[in-house]
Amino acid sequence: MALDLKVSVKRQIDKLQKELAAATARVATLRDEIKRHEVIYDMLDGRSKAPKRGPRAGGPKAATQRRGPRGAMIDWNAVFDTLPGEFTLDTIGANKTAGEKPRAYLRQVVVRWSKEGRIKRTGRGVYQKT
Repeated sequence: MALDLKVSVKRQIDKLQKELAAATARVATLRDEIKRHEVIYDMLDGRSKAPKRGPRAGGPKAATQRRGPRGAMIDWNAVFDTLPGEFTLDTIGANKTAGEKPRAYLRQVVVRWSKEGRIKRTGRGVYQKT
């Protein structure tokens, strides 16, 4: 008898969890609908809150240049050319334009160069041009 009761309660729990998931999805849909209607209302009221588009990606220099502080483009090829044969993140940070970027971003640049085959890691935090 206790086993039947346990199975029945488990079924009821599963049923309620499915109902909750459906209700949560419905609430998310309603929130999206409200946001869409608010944007339309603001546009009709003269206050445009339409999403603004960013700069277009593409072009020949899009892959080699990234935005720097104050919106200037950083030419990472020029930074790479100024580096010695063996370098560290501190060496990259000593560069005038690249030095204003955080270390985490400089690590991303180093990983990109590594994937491109331009450098290889020779030790902990030490890289060499190939």
